[in-house]
Amino acid sequence: LSPDADQQNQDRREANNRQRKVVNSINELLKNESFFDAESWTNVELSEEAKNLIAGGSLGEDSNRRLNLLALSAAFPRSIEITESNAISLGYAGGTVVDSIPLTPSQFDMIFQTAVVQVLNVFLGFFGIFASLLVTAGLIPRTFEPGEIALLLSKPVNRGWLYITKFLGGCTFTLMYSSVLVTGVWLLLGTRMNFWRIELLWCIPIYVFLFMIYFSVSALAGAIWRNSTVALSIVVVFWIGIKVTEVAKDQLEDNLIKAQGIKEITMAGDDVIVIDGDLRTRIWNAKTATWDEVFQSPPNGMPGFMTRILGSNVRVTNVYDPNSRQILSLQSGQSRFPGMAVPELVGGTAEDDWDRITLGRTPEFVNTILIDANGRILLPAEGGLYEFVGQTDRQQKRGDLLSSISGGLLGGGKAFRKVPVKGYPDLSGPIASTLNLTTNQVLIYSQGTLHLLNPTKDGDYEFATSIDLESDKQAVLAASGRHCVLALGDGRICVIDCEQMKILNTATKDSATLPRVCAAAADGSWLAVLRHDESVILFDGENGQTIAWSLPENGVCAAIATDPEGNLLVSNGRLAVRKYNVSTGEMLAEWSQQTSWVYRLYDLAIYPIWSVVPKPSQLDGFVPYVMSGEDSVIVNETRTRPGMIDRDSLQQEREAFNYSKVFLDNAVFVLVMLLLGCVYVSRSDF
Repeated sequence: LSPDADQQNQDRREANNRQRKVVNSINELLKNESFFDAESWTNVELSEEAKNLIAGGSLGEDSNRRLNLLALSAAFPRSIEITESNAISLGYAGGTVVDSIPLTPSQFDMIFQTAVVQVLNVFLGFFGIFASLLVTAGLIPRTFEPGEIALLLSKPVNRGWLYITKFLGGCTFTLMYSSVLVTGVWLLLGTRMNFWRIELLWCIPIYVFLFMIYFSVSALAGAIWRNSTVALSIVVVFWIGIKVTEVAKDQLEDNLIKAQGIKEITMAGDDVIVIDGDLRTRIWNAKTATWDEVFQSPPNGMPGFMTRILGSNVRVTNVYDPNSRQILSLQSGQSRFPGMAVPELVGGTAEDDWDRITLGRTPEFVNTILIDANGRILLPAEGGLYEFVGQTDRQQKRGDLLSSISGGLLGGGKAFRKVPVKGYPDLSGPIASTLNLTTNQVLIYSQGTLHLLNPTKDGDYEFATSIDLESDKQAVLAASGRHCVLALGDGRICVIDCEQMKILNTATKDSATLPRVCAAAADGSWLAVLRHDESVILFDGENGQTIAWSLPENGVCAAIATDPEGNLLVSNGRLAVRKYNVSTGEMLAEWSQQTSWVYRLYDLAIYPIWSVVPKPSQLDGFVPYVMSGEDSVIVNETRTRPGMIDRDSLQQEREAFNYSKVFLDNAVFVLVMLLLGCVYVSRSDF
């Protein structure tokens, strides 16, 4: 190890020791019976549990420690949060299989629900389908053996209906098998685990329909070759072909199109700066007509895939400060404790080749950088509105030491000051905020309420008013001119009058296409919402009504932004950015890098093939859909551990689950295969 590494390890050990001493001291203090004195805690709002303990009179040792902890948490609500500790054990036949799993009931329910769905997918997926096909593969070939078919055709029987009847007979067997299995599992989970979820019974028709897709291939092959072994072999080849196509499509989408595709756009003076799917910052190089990587993360920073997983519920974007001519961003970091540490404010300038430098660690968790008309850098947080004022190297080292001691949970130092706000609203949970450049107002959304802060003459802010949106969902918003557009997680998109704080227009309520990003023209001429189905809804900045003009990229739009002149910047998710005049619909400029042959392979071969073949794997999303009640599927949910996904976040990559289209696509394939089978049987000589 180098001397620097040795010093870092020593500092880390010292920080851990100091932290351990603080925790041990607090635990010893909680044992003190005289810690809670009612007269000394009159200004603290205690919880109902604490009030009930006080009303109960004499307390035992455990109850007294519990009361002390509740009182301490109530006195310092932003610094201390009580996490309930629960242990769940698993047993079988009177014995304990797994003992003391430290999970809360909500965590256990989520993990258990996921485990049940995965187990059923195994038994009702590949193995279940293969077992059913083994039993039913000989049904059609035996029907057309010389002795049996001669007996059947001696009666006035339609050959096509005979083929359909045999096919339905195989499906009936599968229906009986799956009904017994799923109903038994449902009753077992209900009686032993009190997991009465009627939605699990949807597995029965889903499994039968999945079986019909493969059995339609087996039945046609059995009618043609009259051999069950050949029929099973054809089904296996069919399954392999579908899987190869799906894997090729998914891999190219994940590792090429989504990884390199543009997800965020920022105008930095005359430069166009973007962020791709791998969270890399790139700038347009006019000489080479390519996107060059800049503003790179430090070598010892958190790996990109960890940032995407742990910070997948946070929008990562760059903000350009025209006063200092630098781009600013919030860089998330991993804490020594589970989860993310408070982010760092980082910046870079063109004079320094956009090299990333740390400006300071934020005092609280923040997710938005606002630059007001006076050039101030503001960061709204749950505990207040902060302004970045800079710091010296010595102050930054002190802030780094505090961050090291607290495991990344605290920071800030002298780099930020708390802006005085008269009547700052009581915020909790994830917040969304924006700044109206034309009025310098700050709007903050939290827990279903939109709050408006007006600037004062001395440069501070004061609470003006709020409006209740009657929702418990998260939201994204943008404001400019007279109006604010607020897109909620329940699918509503509201255009709000910023002067009177009332809703002027509600565009849609489609929970299958949740919003992801809002944008507004600097001159207030238009507002826009980008949804997860890559469609854009535009609103007129004058009257708040929907604009009839539709982007050429609508349906394949992955990023939107505005430039200082009020033009709309869009990306189709590939390597191109285009600028439009919203009022005329004219394209004003384009920055497009030529794509490689792999893109053309995907566009001309893989995607068309995938579009026409059946998609039985899409049925896997139906059971989680009915279990969760969500109309959209989180794309990266299968790649992370349960509990690491914020299902309410609008920044999670989502795909709308269109169950009717999924069933229609696969049902058409089954009908086509049955039609081919009927035609072949009717025209064959047996």
